[in-house]
Amino acid sequence: MEIHNTHGQNVIKVLYDGFASCLIIRRPVAVNWPDSRGSVGEYYAVSELSEKEKITLTDSLNHALMDGTEDEIMAGIKDFLTLFENGSYQVNLGKIPFDNSNFYMARPLPVDENVPVRKRFSGWFYPFQDFNYLYTLESKSIDPKRIEYYIDLIRKGGRPKPVIFYSLYHLDPMMSCAFVLDGHHKIEAYTRLKMDIPAVFIVKDNNDYSPASEIMHGAHRLLQDIEFEHLFQNNDENLPNINFINDKILTNALDKMLKESERIDVAIIEILIRHYQRGSIDERKWLDRRLEFLKENIHLSFFSFKKGLNVYSPQYSERHKTNIWFLTTLKNTMELNAWIKETILR
Repeated sequence: MEIHNTHGQNVIKVLYDGFASCLIIRRPVAVNWPDSRGSVGEYYAVSELSEKEKITLTDSLNHALMDGTEDEIMAGIKDFLTLFENGSYQVNLGKIPFDNSNFYMARPLPVDENVPVRKRFSGWFYPFQDFNYLYTLESKSIDPKRIEYYIDLIRKGGRPKPVIFYSLYHLDPMMSCAFVLDGHHKIEAYTRLKMDIPAVFIVKDNNDYSPASEIMHGAHRLLQDIEFEHLFQNNDENLPNINFINDKILTNALDKMLKESERIDVAIIEILIRHYQRGSIDERKWLDRRLEFLKENIHLSFFSFKKGLNVYSPQYSERHKTNIWFLTTLKNTMELNAWIKETILR
């Protein structure tokens, strides 16, 4: 069934800029993005929403999802869609196949105990499988007793249905995401019983990307520092579309990376170069301030006592007939000043 939502409250929506996706339920709930460093993995983080904060369905829809007819479910979903942004939605009943579906929730990764907590990613997954579904609750929010309740209900013949929101981007369909809006415990019950999962699918067709700044603002509110830095430094194709001079939040986030990161990737370097090349007074003032923060980087010292700062320098490649970025390590502030003149202010 196709439903045209013209009076949506814009409470639930998915943002996608061609690289990262961000689910909004009143506020950022989940973010995922590809590794982009030679891995086949994607990173995925979920906010710490409580059950009270989480958007809940109306009583009538909850009843319909438990044992209602198709007409009752569709009537409840139509009301539920008023929480979404305006647009056309396809709503269908179907099944999630148990054998080739994968469900992911945010779980702390096992890492060395010496690694600070702020440097641990919330979760990650490999996307190159048949079907992936992303939870909008953390693992610690899953109640074992609630799972047992649904297991018992299913064994007695009940078929409770989760709600899946699938945002389809025609410009890049492989990066489209399927989010579990409701029914995490139901899914856990079905998977433990090794059964296909009856579900309600809400699909929104999208032909345009969201502004990169909107994605980054949503991600900044949700992600840990190290996660946001990873997303920021890998989202290089979209960063040129961000007006940093008039964006205090993202500029402050950039300053933190300049001062604390062990590596300054090409994405950040090109931001600095771009502001120098534009040449306006405001652009140069903005750049000068950023370079001051870079010179305060905690991995540099005057006498090379520290490990150093990893940066990239352009070098001409005879083989490729163009400049290629090569990784180099700056040991002290003198080397940094020379690198700034040769790379940023050239």
